[in-house]
Amino acid sequence: MRNLFQDSGNPVGWKIKLRRFLLDLDARIDFGLYQARTWGRELYERFTVFMDRFHVSGWRRWYFVEPLSECLTLGNAGLLVMLALAIPAFRETSDDDWLKKSELAVTFLDRYGNEVGSRGIRHNDAIPLDQFPDHLIKATLATEDRRFYEHFGIDFPGLFRAMLTNARAGGVVQGGSSISQQLAKNLFLSNERTIERKVKEAFLALWLEARLPKNEILKLYLDRAYCSRRRRDLPRTSICRQRALARTSSWTI
Repeated sequence: MRNLFQDSGNPVGWKIKLRRFLLDLDARIDFGLYQARTWGRELYERFTVFMDRFHVSGWRRWYFVEPLSECLTLGNAGLLVMLALAIPAFRETSDDDWLKKSELAVTFLDRYGNEVGSRGIRHNDAIPLDQFPDHLIKATLATEDRRFYEHFGIDFPGLFRAMLTNARAGGVVQGGSSISQQLAKNLFLSNERTIERKVKEAFLALWLEARLPKNEILKLYLDRAYCSRRRRDLPRTSICRQRALARTSSWTI
């Protein structure tokens, strides 16, 4: 029989060397696959033995394990949906001047409609919160957001109460937005009544709560509040402050 590794005592040629190399490589690959399969089987068996310790059967599985598993699945799906809805909302905060401190109240145009200048700071944050009338602060919290210092940006009991009241009335008669939500709308959004705007408003309220303390949020809300159905700056408008004091001075809170 012909010897594959020697050629009648002649020196080994390059073809024989290549054949030996390929045979050696094939053997190493086969051995590596065999070892990998063996280790994989052993790891799987160990994992199976370990997981058998947590096996639950009978009534415990159907009353505890299965409902918990479904809740986790639905919760993860809900988190993905919330993330998809939050991304457009957080894009509204990309502006460095998100407090709108640089906005001016008056814009001058020429006869062709081109802007030629602006004057007057629209929002003045110079007056601290402790200089606001106490009756004004208490009245605002009582009418707008009673649990302002208790929730984290969204008042769920107030929201459900407003939804129930509106459903009974057959229309929008009560708002459920917290002060944080109203401030978010005032800073970043428009006044359109759409579901998309409400979703953005909720996420932006959470964003504000994470970045600002409660008193700062209340201060910004009062500084950008509506007065007599017209947008006014409370500290800068003495008439508005006097009217608010006249309305609230007789209240007991």
